[in-house]
Amino acid sequence: MKSIVVLLLFATLLLGFKSSKEAKTNWYKGNTHCHSTISDGDSAPFKVVKAYHDHGYNFLLLTDHNFLVDHDTIRKPQNLRDDFIMIPGEEVTDQKSVHSTAFNISEYVPFNNDKNQATSYEDRVSEIRTALRTPTELSKSDLLQLHVDGTIKAGGIPILNHPNFAQGLQVSDILPVKDLHHLELYNGHPSVANWGKDGHISVEAKWDKLLSSGKKIYGIASDDMHNLVSGNPRKAGLFRGWIMVNAKELTSKSVHKAIAGGDFYSSNSVMLKTCIMNKKECVIEVDNEATLKEISESDGAPRIDYMGHEGYIIEFIGNEGRVLAITKSRKASYKPQKGDKYVRARITHCTKTDKGYEKLFAWTQPVFVD
Repeated sequence: MKSIVVLLLFATLLLGFKSSKEAKTNWYKGNTHCHSTISDGDSAPFKVVKAYHDHGYNFLLLTDHNFLVDHDTIRKPQNLRDDFIMIPGEEVTDQKSVHSTAFNISEYVPFNNDKNQATSYEDRVSEIRTALRTPTELSKSDLLQLHVDGTIKAGGIPILNHPNFAQGLQVSDILPVKDLHHLELYNGHPSVANWGKDGHISVEAKWDKLLSSGKKIYGIASDDMHNLVSGNPRKAGLFRGWIMVNAKELTSKSVHKAIAGGDFYSSNSVMLKTCIMNKKECVIEVDNEATLKEISESDGAPRIDYMGHEGYIIEFIGNEGRVLAITKSRKASYKPQKGDKYVRARITHCTKTDKGYEKLFAWTQPVFVD
């Protein structure tokens, strides 16, 4: 009898160990938006892949405009790491400034008026240009819905890109779109007006309005790289925005699942040591060493303000963009309250310069309370 009890106890411990191991996750750094010479980038695909690989990224999407690139045709780095993968993607590019990333798709996603009949690269480029010049009576909402439906049909996750670019999209354009749960909160291209412009509030403010209206939507940071350079603010360069994904393993399927469920945070330099966001508790701790490394080695474009507080600021934000709690420290916590509707965290690294207070960020995903 004693031996049976011991065996049962041993079996229970093994099962417990297995469950713990299965539940283990890791943080993976990735960029969901960049371009090559296949569309309007300045560098060949293999050079783009090598740049992100050599900078320590774990996954990359090559999202050329209205092209789904076959990864098997891209020359990989000679020292290819085991912890680096390519994920299929496309920037579905349409009229009226409606662009979206089709994340992890199994087939090409068409845009409006796209015949997709050309058999040569040159003819395909001409076909795309003709389609984009063909007048359409579809609204911005209609065009975006077309992208979303096509991306989901292809097995992917639709992400609204740079809503303040050119004509841009207002909150009223986004709200009617069904099954859209991701948007670019921060985009590294110098022409996308992340912080707002005439006729458009900041993208972060639009995000809060969408969340406050009851839309479940997560915020992505990306490069939108077109130029294989860093350190030049006038170019759409490298290493400006990324997501840190908390996934079980580094596979397209696992990363896809984590992003779909909001299991990631976005950054343009600030890195986190702890990121716990749920209905019971929200706990944030900055990884200062990793943050300073990113500030020195990456190229996140700061927001410049006339006022600020040097160091770190952690804000918990809720309904209508209201600041629920603020801490001038590397670590902070908040217990969600009834009426908050949602809680998200914005973590700021602020430095006083001759230009003003330069602010770099990390943004967590919202946890929905009500």
